[in-house]
Formats: sequence, C-alpha cells, structure tokens
Amino acid sequence: MNVGLKESEFKEQLASFLEKSQPIIVEKWLIGAKISEDDPYYEEIIKNGKRTVELISRYIRVQDESWIITLTKKIANERIEANVNIGEFIANINFGRSVVLSVLNESSFNRDELSEGLQIINNYFNAYSYHSVTEYTKLKDSIIQDKNKFIQEMHSDRLTILGQLGASFAHEFRNPLTSIKGFLKLIEDECEASSANHYFEILNSEMKSLEEKVSQFLFLSKMRGIDDRPLSLNLSGLLRYTIEILYPRLLESNIEVETEIMPDIPLFGVEEQIKQVILNIVINSIEELNENIIENRKITLRAQENQGRIIIEISNNGREISSHLVESIFQPFISTKKLGTGLGLSVCKQIIEKHEGMISVQSNPQRTTFVIELPVMVDKGVKEE
Repeated sequence: MNVGLKESEFKEQLASFLEKSQPIIVEKWLIGAKISEDDPYYEEIIKNGKRTVELISRYIRVQDESWIITLTKKIANERIEANVNIGEFIANINFGRSVVLSVLNESSFNRDELSEGLQIINNYFNAYSYHSVTEYTKLKDSIIQDKNKFIQEMHSDRLTILGQLGASFAHEFRNPLTSIKGFLKLIEDECEASSANHYFEILNSEMKSLEEKVSQFLFLSKMRGIDDRPLSLNLSGLLRYTIEILYPRLLESNIEVETEIMPDIPLFGVEEQIKQVILNIVINSIEELNENIIENRKITLRAQENQGRIIIEISNNGREISSHLVESIFQPFISTKKLGTGLGLSVCKQIIEKHEGMISVQSNPQRTTFVIELPVMVDKGVKEE
C-alpha cells in the first residue's frame, strides 16, 4: 500500500475503481457465464450483474451482509423459477468472482493494495455464495415438500374414492351372495348322492372365500358390522385355537410350528377380528413358505404380557421382504403376492389400531417377523368410528 495512503482512502479508491469498471465486468461475465437467451429472467440477470458489482463497492466501504442476503433471495427465487440447477447457479457466481479479480489485477494498484483488495472481494463472494446456496436450497426444499404433500393428498383422495366404490360394490355383491348361499344349502340338504358331496365342499369353500373378500372391503371402508362388540377374552387360548385349525394345512405344507405363548393373557376386544388378524398373518406365512424352496420351513408364534402390554410375534423363515415394501406393506393394494389383493394386511392394521394397538414388520434374510402390540385390557372398549 502506498505510504501515507490510509486504509479508508484505499477502500474508497478500490470501491470507485469497481464502480467505474462495472460495464466491462458485466460484459465479460455475460460472455462467459452459462446463461440462455431464452431464460425468462434474462433482462433481470443483467440487472442482477450490475447490482452485484454495486454491492461489492458498497461492501468494500461497509462490510454489511444484509444487502447481499436481500439480493441473493431475489436471484435464488428467479433461478428456481427458471428451472436452473444449483450447479449452474454456483458456477456463474464463481465465474463472476474470477472476472472481478481479473479486472482488479489489470488495475494500477500495487502488490500490497491488490492483496488487500483480493481478500475483501473473496470475502464478499464467499458470503454471496453461502447465502445463495442457503436460499436456493431452502426454496427447493419447500417446493419438494409441497409436491410431496400434494402427492399424498391425491393418493389419499384416490384411496377414499376407491374405498367408497369398494364398499358400494361389496354391499351390492353381498345381497345376491347371501341368497346363493342359502339356496346352495337347500340343494345340498336335498341331494343325497355321495358323489356330489365333494362338489358341495368346493362350492362352500369358494363361497366362504368370496364372503371373506367382501368383509375385507367393508372393513377397509370402515363400515363395521353391528355385531362387532368387544368382550373380555383369553388371548392365549385364541392363539392356540388358531394354530389348531390351521394344523392340517401346516402338516400338508411340511411346516414346523414353534409356539411360546404365556398362559391366560387377558384382552378386551372383538374375538373374530383378532382371530382374523392372526389367521391372515399365519396364512400369509404358509403361502410364502410354500413358494420357498427350503427343507426346514418354520413358523414361530410368541405371545407375552409385559408391563400392561401384550406383544405378539409371528415369524417365518421365508424370503426377505424388500425394504421399499416393508415401508408400505400395510397400505391398501400393496402385496408381495403375484395375485394378492393387497387388502389383508391393511385390514389387519385397521383392526389392531381400533384395538388401540400397533403392528409392524421386520425382515432380513433369515426371517420375517410381524410384531403386534396391544394393551392387556381396555375397559373403554375398542374405538368406534
């Protein structure tokens, strides 16, 4: 720095030099910057370039970042609306820095003055880049959150409409189904031919399957039956009974069942609904193991009471459920089966939540475990909707 030239005088000279150099700085920057002439803010970009040089001069005189923040908010908003990515945005800022520094190097300032001037300008552009990235990222995150919210609302609306359509269909389907079932029973009673018994068994089995699907649709649409009255029940006995009625199917599939059920676990709930949950998960496990080529097929059912909570774990050593399905497996119409409706686990989740409980799944290459947590007794009953 020249002898006798005070720092304040030097800063004023530096600021004045950049103000006079503004046209050449902006011109050089526009030549090398990544800017499309089709950019909807092209004229604003030129104004922003001029304003940036003005702010450098102001920053040299008074190092206040509030002016930088105001400008970078405006520019970040324009770059997002112009759909410019952050890499291009920052590249243009850094190119602006290099243009200003190159113009300063061509000035008549001596080495010491240049060194101080370069430091001030670098400090300015460091602050400029920081506030630009911060504002750009904040605006981009807000847009992403708004889009995600919109997608979730659309998904929810579609599920609501689908649920209403499903409920309407189920009610229209249930009435003739009831009539067919009644007449089928009359025909079966009148038919004495033993050869026909097998066909009646098949028909009854298929009718029961249709009724279960209709019930799933109705439960999913939250249109519960009038007979769903919660009562005190022995969960331990219910779990053992469920395994017993599935025993022939387990034996046929060569599946070993291991049970660790604490005796006399009390629960206040709807027996048929809790049974439906256990049956659904165990049957899913059986079907999965039937598709799994391993010798030691195994299902484990554990239930215990701990500090006022019931923990039920149903595990199988079938294939691992992929991570993206684990996160959404309880949503309607999500299924790991090729021909699955994707309603079973969604209904299970609703049933457990109506009993003020939680259901989750954990899966790894060794086993997949469904975990159900319920209160031991809920005197106020299952929540009505």
